[in-house]
Formats: sequence, C-alpha cells, structure tokens
Amino acid sequence: MSNKLVSLLTELEFNEKEANVFLSLAKIGQTSAGEIIKSTGYHRNVVYTALDKLITRKLAFKVIRKNITYYQISDPNRIKEEAKEKLKASEYITKTLSQYIDSALPEITIHEGVEAYKSFWFSAYRALPVGSIDYVAGSIGEKWLEFLGNDDVALQELRRERKIVWKMVIFDKNDFETTLLKSEPKLNQCRLIDKKDASKDGNFNVFNDDCVVLHSAAEPMIIGIKSKSLAKVFRNIFDLLWEQGKRL
Repeated sequence: MSNKLVSLLTELEFNEKEANVFLSLAKIGQTSAGEIIKSTGYHRNVVYTALDKLITRKLAFKVIRKNITYYQISDPNRIKEEAKEKLKASEYITKTLSQYIDSALPEITIHEGVEAYKSFWFSAYRALPVGSIDYVAGSIGEKWLEFLGNDDVALQELRRERKIVWKMVIFDKNDFETTLLKSEPKLNQCRLIDKKDASKDGNFNVFNDDCVVLHSAAEPMIIGIKSKSLAKVFRNIFDLLWEQGKRL
C-alpha cells in the first residue's frame, strides 16, 4: 500500500522523500520531527526540509507545546483542492497558448508496424460518419491482406455496418478488388489505370479532412495528416486519376 501511495504522490509534485515523510506523519499522527526521523530513517535535514515544504503547501501544520514543535497533516482533501487549482491553471495556460498556434498547421501522426496498421484502420473507420467515402489511390489488395490477415473479415464487416465506401483508383487488376466489386458493389467503386509496372509499395487515402500516406515495402507505415488544405490537394489528385481511369 505504501509503495503505491508513494508512487501516486510523486505524480502530485511530491518527491519520494517528501511522500514518505508525509505518509509517516499521517500514520503516526501529531508528533515531533524526531519521530519522523526514526520512522523514515532519513537525515534530519531531509525531514525538516520536507516538513517545511508540506507546511508551505498547506498539507501540514505545526504547533508548539512546552518549547517542543509538533507536526500534523492537514485535511487530506487539501491534496484534491491543490490538484483542482493546478488543473484550472493548466486549462487557462492551454487556452491562452492555443491562440498563438497556427490552426492551419497540419497534425501529423505516424503508425509503424503491423499491429499499429490494423489498429489505425479500425479506429479510423469507427470514427468516420456513417456513409463516408474513403478515396483510395493505388492498388491495396495484396499488401492489405498480408498485413490485416484474418482481421480483414472484421474490418469489412465494420465497413458494412457504417456504410463506408471505398472509391478506388487501381493500377493493376487483382482478385481482391474484383471480388469486392462483385460482392459489395454499393460499397466499392473502382477504376483502372493500367500500369502493371507501377510500384505497389504504397498508396494514399483521403477521407474527411485526413490524408493517409501508406508505405509498405517491408514493415507497414502509415503517415496520417490532418489538414483541410492538404486533404483538398490530395483529393484533387485523386479526382484527376479517377477521370483517367477505366470503369470496371
């Protein structure tokens, strides 16, 4: 219990020694510094410094009787009140600093590895509004199945539930896209730009205000870019490719 409490107190601006002095004082009750020194095994200077810090934070107080100083913790709810004050201050600071940040700057996240790849797509499709369109430029079949494996079944079910449409421009016909077109024509639209020699190591997606660049030469990597202006650029590129593609 003590170790857990010490760990939690260190998250509330106590150092380890201050936390142990505070807990020792709480357990013993009103007592002299000498008893705290015995209980903790700390040097007297360490204990007195910690007690002074607790008093400054109004987490403890002292009384003097017969020329002897005794210490006692204050109401433990003071810890909660102190945390509330810090939260209020942090909210004000965050709000103030946000005014100086250029809202036009893109928010970029990178997801590396197979598990991160899977997690990204499930999270993204759960967050999209029902009936959204995911614009996909580049064949995804082989690598998609390689990385998702059996989880593709669950993801396709999620797409059906949320009516997420794949609008795809592909550069090489493969069984994956062909099967999707036949089995789920309402959720899959596809055009072909016949470039069998085109690299299959990456593609990009656009949905809502997000652009997603995928690289999959070895381990999969997703670079997510949240930016309305960049999403518009990628969408324009997609539309140009779509116009050039042949309907399947």
